[in-house]
Amino acid sequence: MKTSQFQAGKFQSIHAYDYQYFLPESINHSFEIDSGNLQVQLEKSTRLLGELNAMARMVPNIDLFIMSFINNEATQSSKIEGTQTEIEDSFKKESDIKIEQKDDWLEVKLYIDAIKEAINKLDEIPISTRLIKQIHKTLLSSGRGVEKMPGEFRTSQNWIGGNNINTADFIPPHHDFVNELIGDLENFLHSQHPVPEIIKIAIIHYQFETIHPFLDGNGRVGRILIPLYLVSNNLLSKPLLYMSAFFETNKNSYYQKLMKVRVNNELLDWLLFFLKGVEQTAEHSIEILNEVLDLKTNLTQTIRGNTGNRANNNLKLLEKLFQMPYIRVEDVREQLEVSSATAKNIVDDLVRVEILEELTKNKRNRLFAFKPYLNLLKKPFPKYE
Repeated sequence: MKTSQFQAGKFQSIHAYDYQYFLPESINHSFEIDSGNLQVQLEKSTRLLGELNAMARMVPNIDLFIMSFINNEATQSSKIEGTQTEIEDSFKKESDIKIEQKDDWLEVKLYIDAIKEAINKLDEIPISTRLIKQIHKTLLSSGRGVEKMPGEFRTSQNWIGGNNINTADFIPPHHDFVNELIGDLENFLHSQHPVPEIIKIAIIHYQFETIHPFLDGNGRVGRILIPLYLVSNNLLSKPLLYMSAFFETNKNSYYQKLMKVRVNNELLDWLLFFLKGVEQTAEHSIEILNEVLDLKTNLTQTIRGNTGNRANNNLKLLEKLFQMPYIRVEDVREQLEVSSATAKNIVDDLVRVEILEELTKNKRNRLFAFKPYLNLLKKPFPKYE
């Protein structure tokens, strides 16, 4: 099928109810690119993704920095759903979160758990209904979603937007069609149709969001599928591309372009938007990774030049800080397996050279932040052009 000839599906009435649900067509077939603009954008997106992948292979200890990408993804994806947690909060322990922020914080932490668990499970099982349900089960295992059938497809009608089904912005397919539609999506996911992989995951993401197979958490699951697909199909060797910052920055366009596919069959416009998102996200990730590496190099020199005979231990702590940028003296003692006195001296050294900043001003149980790194991670994402 040519992309310009795509038919998304149709709206259908349900007997005795005053609303129409959308029933999408099957996607398990070939897609032929018949747009010069799409071909040009595909080449740009593929090149940037390749550059990101090459960088991931070259960077020593790349796993040190992956958590920052995962935490940022969890924060941005949850923001799309309305949470207010910032990336710095995602690194904090629950005891450091204000009571009124804990529900949002928990949602982000469960998202982080779901991503890490799914990536690890790729070694055991492919992306499948089983894995999708497991991701959902983890996402909704606690907090606000625990009563929304974690790990199970819905058995009732849901809707998107509006206070009720009669004022909804969009009504996904009736629940009787969910298993069949997800089966078709899974078949397409593993098919050998000659479709470029980035185009394929763009179509999969659209279709998953349209099916909306769960009572809650569909957007988060759909966004997690993107890096999983890229890793499982060897476009990335490490999970470093997460698109939620792009979707959050361009939230209105994101929803509008999904809806235009359903209503007007505008698949091309969605594909161009998604591929531009891949390009910008890869470019942003490369930029952040370069800045993190420069920061690490500069701080290593600072520690070696200014902390005397404790430099080795201080450098060991610096490595830890890229994964846990909020830390207490007790954490340092446990992580480096040193005495409490030595841990305090290490922290004091890093405060003195302005790598750590004390937040609590308490004599005991003081909390310190790796501010240079946290400030870098908050760099704004560019607006879609």
